[in-house]
Amino acid sequence: RALSIIFEHYNKKMKSTPTIPVINIAPYLDGTDKQGVADLVGRACEEIGFFMIQGHNIPLNLLQQVQREATQFFDLPLETKQEISAPFGLGYMGEGTENVAATLKEESKVQDTKESLNLTLPVRDEIWPQNPPQLNDVCKSYYESVEQLASQLMRLFALALNLGEDFFDDKVNNAFTVLRMLNYPAQDPNTVDLSTDSPATRNAEHTDYGTLTILWSPDSRGLQARSRQGEWIDVVAPVDHFIINIGDLMMNWTNDKWISTLHRVIPHKDTLGTRRMSLPFFHNPNPDAMIECIPGCFDDASNPKKYEPILAKSHLEMKVSKALGKEEKME
Repeated sequence: RALSIIFEHYNKKMKSTPTIPVINIAPYLDGTDKQGVADLVGRACEEIGFFMIQGHNIPLNLLQQVQREATQFFDLPLETKQEISAPFGLGYMGEGTENVAATLKEESKVQDTKESLNLTLPVRDEIWPQNPPQLNDVCKSYYESVEQLASQLMRLFALALNLGEDFFDDKVNNAFTVLRMLNYPAQDPNTVDLSTDSPATRNAEHTDYGTLTILWSPDSRGLQARSRQGEWIDVVAPVDHFIINIGDLMMNWTNDKWISTLHRVIPHKDTLGTRRMSLPFFHNPNPDAMIECIPGCFDDASNPKKYEPILAKSHLEMKVSKALGKEEKME
């Protein structure tokens, strides 16, 4: 009897502790089970707002090439990196430039301990560096691949919401997207306190702004997502998987049926003393898309609309301005 009580307790604990699901999207991409994959995606977006994908057809060696080129860029002298700069957070941003916590709490003074290179298409000299010489070609190839993956995920989202597969097509056919390369410099193990409930942050807790984020990291340890129950969950992905999370505008579109999840990057005990790198790709709707509650996600009587319609461009300008501490306008 005592043993059965222990197992009951263990099973309840396991059931109550959320995890980040892994979804193989190959049956969607090859057409053998589109709705089956969509159902899994919908469940993940509703329960936690994060999931990992495999079967995405983007080769690992391309991701590793981007990482190598980004590493060479971040190892350049600071003054060389600072030559690559443009409005709206594009080009190079140095350590301490960004405060993503302010996008939720304007009084926040937390400065993120990371530097970034932020690219968008088409290629422009002011934001695409010429050094290292292979970076542009490699990143452009990856950008085009992950941009296509984002379009496929948006179609998956439509099916998951019981909409026509092409529902979002005309709302994201001129999507504003940004490929970011993030470098978190190594931290001194002797100065980082991991014993507190609120450990020092490398990237403060925040939500993403748009429709979805596609993240790759050679080592994602340190990334945490907050569940609907308020628990911080480690997001540790196999190296050939992408981490997907939805953003604020997708939550608006679905009237909170899907959750734009708080997440953060904190020091990890096993990676102190080493740099941390990640490659998030941020996908947003067309700047002129009006974001308003989609069919099936509201009911005037029992589940009224929670958000006023908002222009995607206005929302993104507001968020970027808060993060950078100054007014920014999309070009």
